[in-house]
Amino acid sequence: MTRYLSRRGWPVAASTLFVTAGLLYFFRWSPVVRHRPSLWVMPSDVWVTYGAAANLAHGHLASIYGGGFLAFPGFLYVLSPLGALAGRFHTTFVQITSHGRPFTGNNVVTSPGTPTILYDGLVNKGDLYAVHQGVFALLAPFMLLVSCTAVFALDAMAEFLEVVRWRRAVLACVEAVLLWGLVVVVGHPEDALAVALATWALLWAFEEKWTGAGWLFGAALAVQPLVVVVFPLLLVRGGTRRTLGLLVRAAVPALVVIVGPLVADSHGTLHALLDQPTYPNKPGLFRTVWTPLAPHLGGHGADETVGGGPVRLFALAVAAGIGWLSLRWRHRPEMILWAAALALSLRVYTESVMAPYYVWPGLAVGVAVACRAVNWRFWLAVAAAVATTVVGQWQLETYLWWSLQMVGVTVVLFAGARPVDPVPEQTVAARRRPADSARRKQGRGGSNRRKPARR
Repeated sequence: MTRYLSRRGWPVAASTLFVTAGLLYFFRWSPVVRHRPSLWVMPSDVWVTYGAAANLAHGHLASIYGGGFLAFPGFLYVLSPLGALAGRFHTTFVQITSHGRPFTGNNVVTSPGTPTILYDGLVNKGDLYAVHQGVFALLAPFMLLVSCTAVFALDAMAEFLEVVRWRRAVLACVEAVLLWGLVVVVGHPEDALAVALATWALLWAFEEKWTGAGWLFGAALAVQPLVVVVFPLLLVRGGTRRTLGLLVRAAVPALVVIVGPLVADSHGTLHALLDQPTYPNKPGLFRTVWTPLAPHLGGHGADETVGGGPVRLFALAVAAGIGWLSLRWRHRPEMILWAAALALSLRVYTESVMAPYYVWPGLAVGVAVACRAVNWRFWLAVAAAVATTVVGQWQLETYLWWSLQMVGVTVVLFAGARPVDPVPEQTVAARRRPADSARRKQGRGGSNRRKPARR
């Protein structure tokens, strides 16, 4: 255990700070900073996932895809122990304003069995109530801890690439910053878990652990199908002799978790997984130049719905091309990992409707690969990744916002596209040793001049 902590000390430290800061933001940001007593900040998207997990835990398989959940249900099984608690926690409503003015009284309403899919605040006849959903006290630390798997996986990637320790320390901190927008703001820990599993699958493939790599990637696909764009790289690395085994192991977990919803509600399940309905005119989502090409599924105005599935099939075809081009890099793991970052970034370039967290996978893996670049490229990748994450939370004009996201991802990919040979830790220490020795001598009042010989 001590040996593992010495190898993963920085990911442990960064994850501890991330979880602590996330919990403080959820439960204390509004009372302390916004001066709204008792108001919790809860990411809205996590309630869609939690509602689906509650339906799974209670056996309501036909309702899993009825509330906006669009991924394979692998993560719902991970979340199902908490989903089973749905309806067993009280929901508390605390009045914080009365007719637009701060409320100084004590109006607290506790409602047993209240539906769990609610937001931070509830407005009733002009009065604002803070919503405390009891289950969120368990759900918040759970999703923060699960998302930290990405920090450890990407540190393992940097270790495999023989990145020096100080850069791995910077990487751990940067990955925690990038996770903020994905998990704390919108609530999608399943994306982080899927990328972590896919990363470990690639690392196991480099170590010739093909059986484990196939099952790991299958688990990643069952959690979140966005990682399917990395699969062609795994096939290229394995060669034709291992293609069938990798295909079977990657497909089985996804088929196992989806068979129940398919039997219970085949139409709703296929509609969610294949059409991928999304809303281009809703706040927090951004249109792209590909939006007019997406199939119109219905609705008008804010309720207009388009299908994102067909465009994602195009991205998968491009990812297959990236896999074919990576044949020339079969013996260069750092370039295969760079190609994985490029494949994960296709979502930014090809989506018909963009959300701010779509940019995270490409940035997270791209910065890890850029650790093998020269200093200026490494720091360029760090700055571009952090800036892109911050700008992604701004409400800009839709095409300007999308352009800035594409520029940020492109800069990160550019920075990591020219990896250099690793510098071993022993070499770095040897370079520092003479200077350190000289400073120690001077500190003791010694001199570097040669002493005269005795006669």
